[in-house]
Amino acid sequence: MNTIGHIIKMSNLIICILFTFFIIIPAYRFYSGANKVDVKLYYECLCPDCKRFDKYEFGPAVAKLSRYLNIHTYPYGNAKTIEENGKIEFKCQHGPAECYGNKLHACAIDHLQNVTKAVLFNVCMMDSDNDLGSNDEAADRCALSMSLDSNPIKACAKGERGTQLLKYYGDESMKVNFQYVPYILINGQVSDGTDFMRDVCSQFHVLPPPCMKYYNNYV
Repeated sequence: MNTIGHIIKMSNLIICILFTFFIIIPAYRFYSGANKVDVKLYYECLCPDCKRFDKYEFGPAVAKLSRYLNIHTYPYGNAKTIEENGKIEFKCQHGPAECYGNKLHACAIDHLQNVTKAVLFNVCMMDSDNDLGSNDEAADRCALSMSLDSNPIKACAKGERGTQLLKYYGDESMKVNFQYVPYILINGQVSDGTDFMRDVCSQFHVLPPPCMKYYNNYV
């Protein structure tokens, strides 16, 4: 009996060790950030395709997966930075309203200092039924819905800080040299954005719960 009991105890110990190495440790590595997926989004706030992607693909995915992602967004798109006599100006594809809107987006990222909040705030600004969005009215509306203060974001967009931020995002965008927006990189690979959730989930070594649910529902 003592021998059998000893064998049982040793078997249980081995099972515990195997469970630790193959289940607990990989899970810990995942939830501690070792398995985060890198996402970069280059866009402009009044681009119809960007607005559509943000509303139907990017925003919903970020709401589910933000804790599992390293997200970097670049609100500049196909704009041009013009520097003359120490003065910085911008020419945006959809006009001055887009330049200002891009500044609002940049300032939201800078002011909120929370990637998830900033992304969802900017997605909210791009989703507008009454106008083009990404303007002061949209900033106020989205701030109210998220219990935020839009005043510092608007002040930033109207001031020198907004200009410097937009220049920074322009410089970063030029390094990538994309030809269209939205331009989406997932772990350095280009995604066409038609099924962003699928593309992101395919990059995980250990699937997070939202991806498990996605695959159960759609695959």
